[in-house]
Amino acid sequence: MKLKYLGTAAAEGIPAVFCNCPLCKRARELGGRDFRSRAQTLINDDLLIDFGPDTYWHVCRYGLDLAKIRTLLITHAHEDHYSPAELDYRNRPFAYLSGDKECDDADFPTLDIYLSKGAYDYAPAKFYHENVLLPGAMTFHRARAFQPFTAGKYTVTPLTANHWPDHEALNYLISDGGSTLLYAHDTGLFPQGTLDWFKENKPRLDFVSFDCTGMASGHDTGGGHHMNLYRNKITREQLLEFGCATEKTVWCCNHFSHNGKSTHDELVKIMAKDGFLVSYDGMEAEF
Repeated sequence: MKLKYLGTAAAEGIPAVFCNCPLCKRARELGGRDFRSRAQTLINDDLLIDFGPDTYWHVCRYGLDLAKIRTLLITHAHEDHYSPAELDYRNRPFAYLSGDKECDDADFPTLDIYLSKGAYDYAPAKFYHENVLLPGAMTFHRARAFQPFTAGKYTVTPLTANHWPDHEALNYLISDGGSTLLYAHDTGLFPQGTLDWFKENKPRLDFVSFDCTGMASGHDTGGGHHMNLYRNKITREQLLEFGCATEKTVWCCNHFSHNGKSTHDELVKIMAKDGFLVSYDGMEAEF
C-alpha cells in the first residue's frame, strides 16, 4: 500500500492565516516542510481520506488526477476535513472526467463517499446545479462504527474516535489484503469501545498515522479531543499490548497545530527518540 500525505496541519494551517506567533513567523521564514496545509491523505491513486478546503491546492501542487478516485472517506464534518460544496464541481459543466463532453452519462464513473453520521447528515442530496447532476456521479454512504465495508480492493472498518461529542467522528482501518493502515485523525485517547474492538479483533497494523495536534507535549495537557506525543505513546503501548502491532509497525505523527510550537526539524529530533516518524506535506510511504 502507498500513502501520500497531501496536507498535515490542523484547521488553521501552519503558518496560520492571521497568526504572528513565533512558530508561524519561523514557518514563513523557513518554508519547506514547515509549510503545512490542512490534513488530507491519498492511498495509492484511488482512495482519498477527507476533502477539505485545501483539496484544490493539493491537486495543483502534486499533479493529482482526482478522476481516478473511486472512494472518499470522510472522518467528520469539521470544515478542515469536509467541504461538501467543492464536490459540486464533479458534475457538468465543471468536469468531464473522460475528457469528452459528449461521453455517455452511463460511462461517468461513480465516486463512493463514506461519511460519519454528522457529515452524512450534512451531505447534500442535490447540488445547486441540479440540472447537470449526473446520475450516480456521487453516492453517499453512512459509515457505521465497527461495521466493515468493501470499497473496491479495500476492506474499511470505521472506528469511533474521541473528538466531537455532539457529532460522530470516525477513524478508519484500511486493508488491501496485504497491508493494513490505521488512520487515527481527529481523536484523543481512544474511547473504550474502540479499545475493546482492537483487543478482540487484533488486526495486524503495518502503518499507524496518529493525530498529534499537540505536537511534542510531554504530558497530558490541553484539550481532550486531540493527541500529542504523550498520548501517542500511551496508545501505541495499548495496541502493542493487544497484539495489534509488532516491532515492524511504522508509527507516524500527523495533523499538527501551530500551538505545538515546534518546527518540523525540532519535531523530528524529539520524536525520533521514541520511534515516531513526523509527517510533512508531500511525504510518501510504502508498506
